[in-house]
Amino acid sequence: MTEGFEGPVPGLPASYFNDPDVFKQVREQVFFRTWQYACHVSQLPNPGDYMTFSLFEEDIVVLRDREGGLRALFNVCQHRGHRLVEGSGNKRLLVCPYHAWSYDLDGRLKGAPASETVEGFDRSKVCIPSIRLEEFLGFVFVNLDPDAEPMDRCYPGVREAILELCPDIEDRKFAAEHGIDEGCNWMVAVENYNECYHCKIAHPDFAKGIIDPASYGIAPFGEGKVLMHSSLPTQDDGAWYDVSGSDYGSFYLWPAASIQIYPGGVVNNYYWRPLAVDDTRVYRGWFSDDGAVDETLERVIELDRTTTFAEDLVLVRNVQRGIQSRGYNPGPLVINRQGGIDSELSIACLHRWLREAVDAPRPHA
Repeated sequence: MTEGFEGPVPGLPASYFNDPDVFKQVREQVFFRTWQYACHVSQLPNPGDYMTFSLFEEDIVVLRDREGGLRALFNVCQHRGHRLVEGSGNKRLLVCPYHAWSYDLDGRLKGAPASETVEGFDRSKVCIPSIRLEEFLGFVFVNLDPDAEPMDRCYPGVREAILELCPDIEDRKFAAEHGIDEGCNWMVAVENYNECYHCKIAHPDFAKGIIDPASYGIAPFGEGKVLMHSSLPTQDDGAWYDVSGSDYGSFYLWPAASIQIYPGGVVNNYYWRPLAVDDTRVYRGWFSDDGAVDETLERVIELDRTTTFAEDLVLVRNVQRGIQSRGYNPGPLVINRQGGIDSELSIACLHRWLREAVDAPRPHA
């Protein structure tokens, strides 16, 4: 578990969090080559339903086509580059608001006003480029790398482990989501999520209301770039709800998504969208049997939002300020070979994965 991390392991130099050139490398070598969470399958129930999002400067639309299949396309008209659709909704055709070029839901050009006056114009040769898409236990992911390995190869064993914790997860429906700009580098945000060394100090409600700190641990999982958070349910009288029925398990999928099962089978997720070298937007999603937010889920969402979620926001903003200081010299990580809540082995893994991506020599163009 601690292989390769013998002796004091220093934290990542501040340049990995603050340097715009590193951030460009992260965009190209990390986010454009890995699986990114897009939406939940239940948010696109009908043919023509669509949702849009941006990954750095790339605008993407995820939709359900006429045959009921899920697709991801670049959200850009092939005529002059205007964005095709905004937000979410339902469309029979994707019609560009600039010059009214229209596309079928599979990306093929259907019509272009006045194109009949152009000798040799062949609309069959015009098509919006598609993007790799996979549905993973009801969660929809996309990957801008057409040669990327499937998710089950990138994150081997995760599907089975989640199903063991929550056998009916594929029947869940999207219920609620909230997000906020964190004012920090994406890695600061992801680090904060992936260690609980700070939980007993900074998250007393989480440590009493959800998890059992004595059994909590975060460790690499399987052969992929995955970190698994595990714990027995809280043993405290201050539990947020009836936590019986299953343990706590969270699966962080490199680089910017997690699928999380709270005790008792409460399904939720996190995902992050880098906005700038020093800013990231975090989203927090919740899922229920019927897509409704019942009294119990409403209580969990509100308690989480006003305690753990809000507390982390203060922490990451302060970390971002600190790592920009000329007085910051990263000290050693606390890596406990026995694991447990106080170990930062997970942080060492994150740092290794980031360095593998941005420090590797690139082939000459």
